[in-house]
Amino acid sequence: MTCPETMSIGAYVLGALEASERRTVEEHLVTCTACRAALLQFAPLPGLLHAVPVEDIEAEQPEPAPLQLNKRRPRRWVLAAAAAALMAGVASWGLLSAPASATWTATDGVGGLDTTAKLVSRGWGTDIQLRLTDLQPYEHCMLVVHGRDGTVETAGWWAANGNYQAQVPASTSIPLADIDHLEVVDAGDTVLSTVSPTTR
Repeated sequence: MTCPETMSIGAYVLGALEASERRTVEEHLVTCTACRAALLQFAPLPGLLHAVPVEDIEAEQPEPAPLQLNKRRPRRWVLAAAAAALMAGVASWGLLSAPASATWTATDGVGGLDTTAKLVSRGWGTDIQLRLTDLQPYEHCMLVVHGRDGTVETAGWWAANGNYQAQVPASTSIPLADIDHLEVVDAGDTVLSTVSPTTR
């Protein structure tokens, strides 16, 4: 089953909504399974956007026919379409390089939160599969990646459903070898969990 509001999720993940629109989407996510699933699919986009140089996605092709947009939400349609195209292109690009991988864990975060991050090196950066247990239901979180050189990237946002567990796909343009640590941060900027090669 689909929901007409799923077209807003790409814009939400990319941070292109006004504050009032973000609140509306977040309230909707609490009750809509389809939109929560879409949120998980779009979660890797912030990291992927940092990874692709503009010249790598430009191509000499005929100009497409003008896109007829819904006047009610033109910006969201454009962002969602661009996000879907980017994910498809970068996904095929990532298959060209042989991955190296690592699994980092951390226990006893805020509220007893346990975190496992599976990281896979890709040609464009690092693919991350995050698993959280003992997460507070309906918690709004983001994954922040810290590079060894001081680089910081937000790799994804999500709203936890009513369960105490979450599995979140994310990505960053920072190569695996250059990642110092990951942080799970809530909406109030509280660090709920930190994972690195040295945490247990």
